[in-house]
Amino acid sequence: MGLDQYAGFRDEEGNVKEEFYWRKHARLQQFMAGEFDLQNKDKKHNSQLQHLGFNGGEGGVKITADLIARLEDAVKNDYYDYFAPDGFFWGQQFQDEQVKEYKEQDEKFVQWCKDQLKENQNIGYDCSW
Repeated sequence: MGLDQYAGFRDEEGNVKEEFYWRKHARLQQFMAGEFDLQNKDKKHNSQLQHLGFNGGEGGVKITADLIARLEDAVKNDYYDYFAPDGFFWGQQFQDEQVKEYKEQDEKFVQWCKDQLKENQNIGYDCSW
């Protein structure tokens, strides 16, 4: 049990085929939860843990050029503005370590997204916790 995160190509239904995988990267999830809310202003989370944001099965996050620009800044700044105050499923107790551990992968992900967007690919991010 815990936070599993993945990103890759999206099919017509919005399902994401895994190209990248993270385990309990709380600050990336905090970032993506905010992006999900921006993209889905009319969706309400219906659970006792709704304060943690979206979970698998809700369509995930569509990756856009604007999102990647914000993510690139977040990665460069070690997700300074995306502290996860809660989320015991997410590993928030070791989020500083995860930022360091996943830094190189996050940078590769940002570049991969830029490359795929140049090719007009439909890409996204989703999670399960």
